[in-house]
Amino acid sequence: MLDFLTAPYPLRKSTASEWTYILGTGVFAAVFLIVFQPFGTREFQHEYKYLFLAGYGVVISITIFLLNRIIPPLIPKVFTEEQWTVGKHILFLILVFSLVFFACYVYKDVFFGRPISWQGFIGFFPVALSVAIFPIAGLVVGDYILRLKRYTKGAEDANQHFVKKEQKEVAANVALLDENGKTVLETLPSLIRFLRAADNYVEVHHLQEGQPARTVIRNSLSRLEKTLSPTGFIRCHRSFLVNLSSVKKVSGNAQGYRLHLADTEQSVPVARGRSTEVLAQLQ
Repeated sequence: MLDFLTAPYPLRKSTASEWTYILGTGVFAAVFLIVFQPFGTREFQHEYKYLFLAGYGVVISITIFLLNRIIPPLIPKVFTEEQWTVGKHILFLILVFSLVFFACYVYKDVFFGRPISWQGFIGFFPVALSVAIFPIAGLVVGDYILRLKRYTKGAEDANQHFVKKEQKEVAANVALLDENGKTVLETLPSLIRFLRAADNYVEVHHLQEGQPARTVIRNSLSRLEKTLSPTGFIRCHRSFLVNLSSVKKVSGNAQGYRLHLADTEQSVPVARGRSTEVLAQLQ
């Protein structure tokens, strides 16, 4: 169980997927309340009953949207793709839906012109959470399994058709400059394994006298990409530039693909939006 909860899970999905989740959750909640009328709403009579019930869906979608925009920027060190796991995602969803329940409770009291009843919410919250916890966990587990199967199978297929890339012939060293135009590292492109953007700096992982080394350059990854792309480097992720000739194999997990490189135990992530392009370059 611990291995499962600590397994990698995607933090950020496509814009289309995010909006489907936000709007779909609200629509599902509204339809569910109108059709099944749980929690005593069937006995509830009001001129605007169905409009009131549909309003829950609006409140839910707006609350999820705002929380997804507010919480991650408040604690950015927690919300990083590299450290995001199944367990963290489930806890985050529980937090989000706890606040969604509170927003719905406030909506109900405001609609009827009542003062917000904290006692009522405290009594309502355990019931609502007990109903929601299983669908929340089930959706995450199901999504995790589907993604894991997809990327594991894709990695196996890629490795079967893997073609070792030959480094493009570059007889001379390449000079990597800082933002002021000063040479910080001068080496053969074949000795560079990958580059990683880190705030206003770029970490260059390379070999120096046959041993793994790391050189930090104050520059943007895009500028260094212009220097290295003609020699067989490709942007596989918004924060990573990799030397295709150093790739040994591809692996997959629920977050996507990872490239394993020669002479280093570190692996490099492949952005889900760049998967097709990167794998095509390796086959």
